[in-house]
Amino acid sequence: MQRLLCRSPFAESISQEEKPAALARLGAQLGYRYAKATLANYRIYDERQRAVIERLSRFALAMPRHLEGMGGLLLFGDAGTGKDHLVAALLKIAVGGHGLTASWFDGGDLYDRFYLACRSEGDAAFAELRRDLESPAILAISDPQPPQGLLSDSQIRRLRDVIDRRYRAGKSTWITTNLDDPALANTILTGPLLDRIKEASAKILCNWPSHRAQQEPTW
Repeated sequence: MQRLLCRSPFAESISQEEKPAALARLGAQLGYRYAKATLANYRIYDERQRAVIERLSRFALAMPRHLEGMGGLLLFGDAGTGKDHLVAALLKIAVGGHGLTASWFDGGDLYDRFYLACRSEGDAAFAELRRDLESPAILAISDPQPPQGLLSDSQIRRLRDVIDRRYRAGKSTWITTNLDDPALANTILTGPLLDRIKEASAKILCNWPSHRAQQEPTW
């Protein structure tokens, strides 16, 4: 009986020559502020941050092995705790250090793209969006919850479909969210979608004060 061999999505797939262009694409997705983010320049003003940085530093060193074993990454906690900075830093390590393919999406922009793709004539736009979401070894989504109110049935279905497909392919999905109340998260993201986000993910609570409260105006 012939054995079916599947290539791991975390085997190195970006060559040294391709890494600068891949990092530039990732930087364009992250935007000016987060394109500069590293674990080293993350501002520590609370001892709880130090423990998280140490944990993420260990994770970053052996990222492909860790992702093979645990799947995703979930950073949750109040706004202003630097969750997107941390994920941006890890994404850059994934691409530049480990040669992994990675993409970042803002949750609101992602739902807008779902809407526009579904309204377009034909299936080409939606097929292209699905490739963008399903092809990278790592997909990071910032704040998949709406600023207020609940997700629509269509939004929940589309996001659940993306996470399911990536899970079946053995790929990693990273989420940052300001929802730190389990009951509220269950209401907004719904139980089934939240279960898919949490399953096989490393869950890290960012429960220190907002960095914005630490900064004094200079004018």
